Amino acid sequence: MLNKFFALILGVLMLSDSALGQEENPYDRNTFDYKDPEQFKNFNKRSKAVSFWQISELKEGAIVVRLRNNRLLIDELNKSGKKELAKQKIMEQYAMNKNTMMAYLDHLDFCKVYFIYSNSSDSLMSGSRKGIFLDTSLNINPEIELKERFYLIAERDYGYNSTIGFVKEDSARLVHETGTAVRMMAVVLKNKYTHQLKAPFPYLVKEKNFMDANLDFPMTVIETENGMQLQYTVNKTYFAELAANPKNKASSAVQESGNLKAVHVKKQFTYEKVADAVKQLNENLERFYNYSPRINTKKLDARFLPYLY
Repeated sequence: MLNKFFALILGVLMLSDSALGQEENPYDRNTFDYKDPEQFKNFNKRSKAVSFWQISELKEGAIVVRLRNNRLLIDELNKSGKKELAKQKIMEQYAMNKNTMMAYLDHLDFCKVYFIYSNSSDSLMSGSRKGIFLDTSLNINPEIELKERFYLIAERDYGYNSTIGFVKEDSARLVHETGTAVRMMAVVLKNKYTHQLKAPFPYLVKEKNFMDANLDFPMTVIETENGMQLQYTVNKTYFAELAANPKNKASSAVQESGNLKAVHVKKQFTYEKVADAVKQLNENLERFYNYSPRINTKKLDARFLPYLY
């Protein structure tokens, strides 16, 4: 029985809240005023069984990182005649996405990692395994194929005081997160139906409070009839170099000339800051995996099986 099984691994659940993320008590009498009680039945048992199963599957599976391309904003700016501002937004989003991609490629080795634009999410959810994944130039490469059966989604997003409990897979696509956004997170892990995961799975990495200041990085911009060609080299040591020689701060300003432009990147989107969050995510996943029991679905209570996806 599960009661005996989970009693044996009580020590696993003593991992710190900072590593595993925190959730409100689902049995608080006030929560059922706006939550579906059916989704919260046997919540503690379900959360342990599902989390242990997920981390085991993820080790042989993949994380799909969702990147934004700001197409709606850029299209609206172009329609309203603000073409220069639209170009700036394209450049900024490209730099942020490239920094994010390289941080994951360099520091997430717990499992395989893939990248998509957020507007490909429906295709992924509908079962597409090719034709939506990005190469290191941030272009869709039709040859990249998601071969792993199990995957989770990672993105920078708000962490929610979720209204969703555990939903059976046959209805999961129709259920949407409608809880209260608590704070912006550097990383939020979600299932393939984009539902925020549950503790004890380490599904959140908090974002540190940074000043909302822009930093300038060089980017080569070549305008063509078909748009802009962007060449951007990720600076992986910007803050390290600044800390080692702070007097050089003024000389780090980008001098625009010809095709060389300055692209503005907020501190939280720089390579080093994203890399710090990805390192923490990787450590959390490794720690949780090492301390988690392996779930044998053949011996698991059949009532839990509809929640394993």
